[in-house]
Amino acid sequence: MSRKRSVRVRWEVSGVLLLAVVCGAASVGALLSGNARADDWVFVTTTDYITGSSAVIRPGPPLTVECPLRALHSDAVARYVDPYVYVVNRKGGDNIQILDPANNFSTVRQFSVGAGSDPHDILVLSPTKAYVTRYNTNVIWIVNPSLGIQTGSIDLSGLADADGLAEIDMMCRAGNRAFVTVQRLNRNNYWVPVGQSYVAVINTQTDALLDCDPVAPGVQPIEMTGTNPYSDIQLDPYTGSLYLSSVGYWGLRDGGIEKIDPVGLQSEGIIFTQTAAGGDMTDVEIDGGKRGFAIVSDDDFYTVLISFDAETGVKTGTLYDPNAYVIQDIEVSPWGDLYVADRTPTVPGIRIYDVFTNTQLTATPIDVCLPPFDITFNLPVQTGIGDPPTALTVVLLGDAYPNPFNPATTIPFTLAGAGRVTLRVYDALGRPVRTLLAGARPAGDYHLAWDGRDDDGRALPSGVYFVRLEAEGKTATRKITILK
Repeated sequence: MSRKRSVRVRWEVSGVLLLAVVCGAASVGALLSGNARADDWVFVTTTDYITGSSAVIRPGPPLTVECPLRALHSDAVARYVDPYVYVVNRKGGDNIQILDPANNFSTVRQFSVGAGSDPHDILVLSPTKAYVTRYNTNVIWIVNPSLGIQTGSIDLSGLADADGLAEIDMMCRAGNRAFVTVQRLNRNNYWVPVGQSYVAVINTQTDALLDCDPVAPGVQPIEMTGTNPYSDIQLDPYTGSLYLSSVGYWGLRDGGIEKIDPVGLQSEGIIFTQTAAGGDMTDVEIDGGKRGFAIVSDDDFYTVLISFDAETGVKTGTLYDPNAYVIQDIEVSPWGDLYVADRTPTVPGIRIYDVFTNTQLTATPIDVCLPPFDITFNLPVQTGIGDPPTALTVVLLGDAYPNPFNPATTIPFTLAGAGRVTLRVYDALGRPVRTLLAGARPAGDYHLAWDGRDDDGRALPSGVYFVRLEAEGKTATRKITILK
């Protein structure tokens, strides 16, 4: 029962592509360019379920689209780990395809992970080591992607249900721990969940399963509160927590968005229920530990895009209700907008929303040639370094407070290590207006005030601005508003 999972990718685009499609709405280009750098892009896998391809959106200005970019399997997702793009060609493909961004995304290597294995995810730990979940088996392959060979395996057959398969699915790294969802579905009875679902935890240095319950006999996984984990696993760098959706039984209100403690190795329960959401949630994004967005399959099995408060578990709005099952993926961009893959047959494309106001920034969906399937950006997922993963990121940029503000606001950020730091404010056209900090700083928590003035001391007008923090090769961005 192969399903779409969203993953993030990063590369530098070079060479000549097959076709360039330029967005004709000038207002879209202006809106989307506010905090994106000139070399920022959005990568979209596309498919009509017969053929697969890809597209690149460049926020600009002007906003442009290049598609089709490279042919992919009709069921494919990808991850970026410098310097390559790792494509998981899933059900019917059963292989890993490695693309070289520096050479016009040519395929440098492609290798099988077992005929009929239906790989669902790849977690690249180094150029010579990666994990691959194989949905039709109970064994995670350890592979050397540089050589395209299997070098080991991790057996999860002890977590299988009565049909003999555990349905090992998505992965996420937090420090030196890999977290793997274990759905446990009955393939002989309409794929309904069987008993408990789990998140297995692997020590990435030893490839051994970690015991998450020392009291119980044997090596135990994390027991989930919900069943049938469906979305990818998201590490929120602001809270250090993991988030994922559990569907449970389709059509019943028995799951929700679940929070996992990657340090204590336990579930913290459902933070947003299906009852509050209005249906099963197939994808989730948590932005800054508070704002949440989810794709909901409602009582008619139509998809609806909603927002919710991740702290209170209360639905806060409906962003998009197409009255059809067409919303495939949602992702919050590095520059602070929500990208939505809309597969509406008549007008498929990418919709973009403001995460603060829930308003749509695109007048019409951005055409990416084939219907969009998966959205990724040119910044990698933060995974953290260290074991146990107590310090999960190098750079954390928090929400400014108050926001909107007049006349001043405070910008919090955290540095896990010492180094040179730049904190700069940009206007809605991407022009730098104020440098708040540029110099070496030790590790620690910081709270920097901004008086709403530019570098020449002039008060800036009302409007949207962006704060970008750069440190140790990492960047983070937040949106702020002056309201007079």
